[in-house]
Amino acid sequence: MDTIGRVPRIALVGFVAGAAISVLAVLAEHYGPTFGRYALVGNGALIVPSLLAPFAIFLGWTWALRRGGHALELAVFVIGLHFGVGVLSVLDALLYPSSPDITIADAAPGFLFTGALFVLPAALLAGTAYAIARRTDGVAFIVVSVIGFALGAVLGGLFGAGLGLLSGIAVAMVEREPRQTAMIGAILLVAILLVGNLTYLMLLFALPPT
Repeated sequence: MDTIGRVPRIALVGFVAGAAISVLAVLAEHYGPTFGRYALVGNGALIVPSLLAPFAIFLGWTWALRRGGHALELAVFVIGLHFGVGVLSVLDALLYPSSPDITIADAAPGFLFTGALFVLPAALLAGTAYAIARRTDGVAFIVVSVIGFALGAVLGGLFGAGLGLLSGIAVAMVEREPRQTAMIGAILLVAILLVGNLTYLMLLFALPPT
């Protein structure tokens, strides 16, 4: 399939992935579990797109690259994911309006700009990490991976932006070892869950004041 034919398909895949994340976030917002100080209900549900958007970038970019995609296709997937995550605002307005006079038009700003928090910063960092990692080898690649993981841990709390570093490095790893895609993806998912929840885990396991 040529580039022109791939672009709409890749955008649609990104949008569907983002919309699925939005559905999970809305479900967590209203029905999410609570574990002591760790709660997904209410604003706690924002952790869902923070964690899953960077992981979706890994899945989408890996899929696009295997089909001959380049920078354009990767960017198109991000655009689709951006608007898919924006569906979160539309679902909230339709299913759980904060007041009776809320309309779809009121959800438009959220639809357009929610991805600017949860998708675009992570994608920019993922692209930077991917571009650097794929050009390194041996010890240099290990150093880049360690630095990326450390920065990801520091920046992970910023709506998941830093987690994009982990995703970008993982995409570069898959390019080197395509037969290990499933294992790399599983390790990345665990890393994203741990790094993205560092603050919450510290609260969860914090000793009560004496």
